[in-house]
Amino acid sequence: MTKRTYNYIFALSALLTFAGAIATLLDNNYGKYIFSAGALGIIILQAIQALADNLTHRMQRLHRIGFLASLTLALGAYFMFIGSNSWVVAVLIYALVSLFVSFRSK
Repeated sequence: MTKRTYNYIFALSALLTFAGAIATLLDNNYGKYIFSAGALGIIILQAIQALADNLTHRMQRLHRIGFLASLTLALGAYFMFIGSNSWVVAVLIYALVSLFVSFRSK
């Protein structure tokens, strides 16, 4: 997968996740499905990055942290499906860890 394709898929997944979160906040029933589709895309892309072989040890570690953080989006989707508002905390954890990893990877 080229870097350009990866960036397009990641942007689409992030947009779906954001749209699903907004739809869920507005009490639309289909929001959890949109959020789940975007979260699945992010999780798959993070897993592909975490399993890449041509990276330094430091970058592999940061990508693994990013993958573990993306699993909190799956937890957030689960909370959406059971009707709990704890999904907001899971998304916040993902956002904070992703922010940390983005500054550490530069």
